[in-house]
Amino acid sequence: MSDDWDFYFARINDAVSSIFIDLGIRNDAPVEKRPWLLWMTLELRSPKPDGLASGEEGKTLQAIGEVLDSLVAATCGAQLVARVTGSGRREFYFYAAEPGELATAVAGAMKNHPEYRHESGSTFQPGWDQYFSLFPSESNLERMHNRRRLESLAREGDVHELPRKVEHWFCFSDEDMRAACRETLQAIDFTIEDEYLSEEEGTALPYVLVAARQDSIDSHAINGITIELARLAGEYLGRYDGWECAVTRASEETSGEAT
Repeated sequence: MSDDWDFYFARINDAVSSIFIDLGIRNDAPVEKRPWLLWMTLELRSPKPDGLASGEEGKTLQAIGEVLDSLVAATCGAQLVARVTGSGRREFYFYAAEPGELATAVAGAMKNHPEYRHESGSTFQPGWDQYFSLFPSESNLERMHNRRRLESLAREGDVHELPRKVEHWFCFSDEDMRAACRETLQAIDFTIEDEYLSEEEGTALPYVLVAARQDSIDSHAINGITIELARLAGEYLGRYDGWECAVTRASEETSGEAT
């Protein structure tokens, strides 16, 4: 388990679901020594009308999850990779070397909660299909990263609705692709702040471009902008590499930068 967990919302089987997933293990997956998918599902006692967990029940679910994670790790050597809540259910997904004593671990986690109906099981899944099926799309990843930046800015007193200069980073494989994207960015009112060759060893996208424009950064605005810029970078075989801006407070004074 890594320290890089985050959540997003998606529709699963036509129902809104909250997916909490370990993003940090993406580059290592699938892990060859953990080819078995272990899972446990429990039915919520008092789901909200949309099928998600209420805040009150969430505390109990959190406690169950913590005990379950500990016991499954101890008895099965398993790694928790994701948790899904939706359709009046909460599902936990692990990968392990073998199923081990999964039933014993689940029974231990649920012994103080007999009111919850639950089931569990395992399947041989060396390709980690379930993990990859739950991994967020590029657009959802962009929204998640934006949410983190906005939360960081908010802690500094930023008023997201106030326009300010927002800088955006792009990386390309060659000068021709960078130049073509530059022209498109300028056509949609971006100014070019910088261009340089990356010093990162072995990178396939060394041609960096930094563009800026005056924009507000409320979640609706910045999500729309960055998702479109990521699409644009892809058209030129490049990568959108994120954004920065100064903290902008109600007094319109600025200080510091988002990281």
